[in-house]
Order: sequence, then structure tokens, then C-alpha cells
Amino acid sequence: MAVSTIGVADAGTPDKYLHTNQRTISSTAREDQYVLQGESAYPTYSVATSQNADTANVHILQLMGDGTNYTRIKRISILPYFASVESEFAVEVRRLSSAGTGGGALTPSPFDSADTYAGGAMALPSSKGTEGALLLRASMHITDTTAAVAAGSYTWEQAPGAKPIIIGPATSSGVAIKAVNTISGAICAVNVEFITTTYL
Repeated sequence: MAVSTIGVADAGTPDKYLHTNQRTISSTAREDQYVLQGESAYPTYSVATSQNADTANVHILQLMGDGTNYTRIKRISILPYFASVESEFAVEVRRLSSAGTGGGALTPSPFDSADTYAGGAMALPSSKGTEGALLLRASMHITDTTAAVAAGSYTWEQAPGAKPIIIGPATSSGVAIKAVNTISGAICAVNVEFITTTYL
């Protein structure tokens, strides 16, 4: 293999060259091109909260569409880190077809301070949004103060070749991270990372 170039005719002067690596395959010289990935231009956000999650079926966090763009969830991280007794902490990620009300408002944080997310986010809505399809379900260990076993955690990430979890533009469309079971004193942290696009 040897560092090589391919000339590209340019209307300007001088011509430009692609950076390649030449190797011989089946007695023919081939050029493997070097590609430098560009930085993502998509607005990127995270929304995080840590809440009491000791009641069955509460929505620890809800994230709703922004009214204009498609919200594409790339990563969800869940850490239940304390309870009155050791137990197994079950969670679901559910679609919402209406927004919950009466909880604590959360502000998604942009990775670039020039961006602003117009959609709503909330912790522990007292009146939950309307649940739809079950997207994900997981169970993990939650500890008490005397536990010898470390607390569990769960992270979902968009798989290569698969779509992310997509929320439509409507402000009535969203997802909720839901605590499934009743565990006395349970506290859980949730972090959701997402981007927005103008297209589906």
C-alpha cells in the first residue's frame, strides 16, 4: 500500500487532488479514498431529571414535540440509585398522544448555546399524558443504604442501521419514561439526548 492521489479537474487553478491510498487487487491498482467526517450541524439537546419514582406507573420524564421539527431521540440513560429496600426497578418508554400536565417543567439544554428547543418537557406530571405504543422495557437493580450489590442502570442508544425514536412535530406527540412498579423510597435519574430535523 502506498499514499497516493487522484487529480480532479477544477475550473480554477490549480487542479485539486483527492487523498488516497493505493493497493493492488487482482493485479489492478485501486485507490481507497480518505474521508474526513464533518461535524454534525443538527441542533442537539439533553433533558435530565432526578425524581422520586416510588409509585407505580408514574411518568418520571415526558418529552413532547416542538410544533415544527421532528425530534429524534439518540440516547436514553436511566439510573435508579436509592430505595428503602433492595428491589428490581422496571421502566418503560411509551409514546404519548397528549401531553401530561401539573408536573415540574424541565428545560432541554442545547449542546450549542445558539439553539433553542421549543418543545415541552416535564417531570412527574400529576395528570399523565395519553399512553400509546410500548417502545422499550427494562429492569435493573435498585439498592438501599446497606446493599452490598451496586445499583443497576440502563442505557438505550440508536442502533447502527436503525432509526432513532422519532417524535412527530405536533406538540401533542411525545414519549414518557415510566416507572412500572411501586418501590418505597425509590429515586431515579433519567437523561434523554436528542436532535431535531426539519424532515422525517
